[in-house]
Amino acid sequence: MFSLNQSTLILKPTLMGGIKILEEVVFMKIIKAEVSPLLFITLLLISLLVGCGHQKTAKTAQEMQAEVITETKLAPGDIIEVKFTYAPQFSEALTIRPDGKLQLQLIGEVTAAEKTPQQLQEELMNLYTPYLKHPELAVITRKFYQARIYVGGEVRNPGQIDMPGRMTPLEAIMHAGGFDMRSANVKNVIIIRHKDGKRYGCAIDLRDALEGKAEEPLFYLEPYDIVFVPRTTIVKVNQWIDQYINKIVPETGFLYRYTWGRQTIGIETDQPTGRERQ
Repeated sequence: MFSLNQSTLILKPTLMGGIKILEEVVFMKIIKAEVSPLLFITLLLISLLVGCGHQKTAKTAQEMQAEVITETKLAPGDIIEVKFTYAPQFSEALTIRPDGKLQLQLIGEVTAAEKTPQQLQEELMNLYTPYLKHPELAVITRKFYQARIYVGGEVRNPGQIDMPGRMTPLEAIMHAGGFDMRSANVKNVIIIRHKDGKRYGCAIDLRDALEGKAEEPLFYLEPYDIVFVPRTTIVKVNQWIDQYINKIVPETGFLYRYTWGRQTIGIETDQPTGRERQ
């Protein structure tokens, strides 16, 4: 909402998105408002996290980097072969279902996702022991399902991309056509991760990575991570002014400026008004 304070028009955004221009605007006066550069990032994370069954506060990049698995685990869509040494009639090739399970002869459903082939092999041998005198078997991965990452926001070609191996956020963004440098907030790229029934995220600064001087260790993504490149504050301010002022009150003729540091927004009007508008 806008309210008149002596000769200065003070910017007061409200949750309702309301606008009110009172009857007098002093000619060519400057409006100033403090804008937090992380405000929009915070709101985005909140909107993404709200509604999850289990919520967790945002993590640091170091915490999320430490979660990346170093050994290959099975996932839905992987094709494996269960090969019995002494009972070949039970050998078969299977695709792990979307729910992460397999349907096997004699023993029925078994969860395979999030286990290494070795872990699954040991579990199956134990499960087959009551049915087979010699339950020795091998679990062989025939084909890994192509993992994916989702890239959105201020990139040239947002959408899902294949993840053939380890990948950094910058590499994922390059696969999506690179940043839209007119509007991308490279300093606060958001990584969203959904794991163990929880969704959380962190913001990372890719400015150094763009200049080829990022520090080790590198931040590596996990399959199905979401990489979101938000807009810069100035672009959002431009849109806000255009939507809530110029389009609603076009004859007011607001001009605005933006400076770094404390993120001061300056707005000028080139003509006074003589009535209240809402």
